[in-house]
Amino acid sequence: MSIFDARTSWPDAFDTSTIVVFVMVVVGLPTLGYVFLVLDIRAYLRSLRRALIRVTYYLPEIPKWARYETPPCLRALGLRVPSTEEEVKRAYRRLAEKLHPDRGGDPHRFQLLQEHFEKSRHYVRTVQPEFRSTVR
Repeated sequence: MSIFDARTSWPDAFDTSTIVVFVMVVVGLPTLGYVFLVLDIRAYLRSLRRALIRVTYYLPEIPKWARYETPPCLRALGLRVPSTEEEVKRAYRRLAEKLHPDRGGDPHRFQLLQEHFEKSRHYVRTVQPEFRSTVR
């Protein structure tokens, strides 16, 4: 009796599945690599983040997810990240009218407001121009 028996047929189920897996690996992996190369998901996510930051600038209130991007000094004044020095001054004056000790406000809260105002001005002058150059 020989090894090649007439009862066995080629390809059987094991051979077929092995060929299919091999073709999927040989053809599928390079195709998948090309798709990821073309899409470059990281660049897409970076551009999406920049777009979301721009959208938050036009919203009337700061959404919860955008608060993580806003420094505490600007948050205390009720501002968002891309803001100007004039906006910081306006927000400070608006809050200073309410919190000033001569108008019945708490001296400690007014002092904290002054600290936040100074930090916000420093942030807008130094850190934010770098942020704007990366967003645009």
